[in-house]
Amino acid sequence: MPKIFIHAPQGTFDPAARQAVASALTNLALECERLPKSPLVTSSVWTYFDDYPAEAVFMGNAPASLKPVSVQVYALEGGLEAADRRRLIEDATTILAPHCQVEGSPVPVFIVIHEVRESHWGFCGRNGDLAAMRASPLDAPALWDA
Repeated sequence: MPKIFIHAPQGTFDPAARQAVASALTNLALECERLPKSPLVTSSVWTYFDDYPAEAVFMGNAPASLKPVSVQVYALEGGLEAADRRRLIEDATTILAPHCQVEGSPVPVFIVIHEVRESHWGFCGRNGDLAAMRASPLDAPALWDA
């Protein structure tokens, strides 16, 4: 049930791209955390897009000439092994690359994974419980209607 925050210059993602990126990142995060793709668990993965005016985005001391993307992923501690973190970084970069206006590599995507103790994670008025989410039934209903 990670929370994903995407920071990018305005115009990097149109509404259709946001939907596609959020869907792809949700699936990737659930796979990396080994969580079931049930309506319950899927509804607990939230993705936020934060757009910045072009004049507010710099690469070093110069205005950005590309569309650099920064991603912060908050996940429960213990949910990701080293290989899962590598996969999350590599595959998320691949998902975001087409929106960065760059051919080849390196792709200007910066990803930070924050792993938070269950006792420091609140969700719906309770502490996080990775084991309970992993054990939840595949047909568990979503917390909210979409």
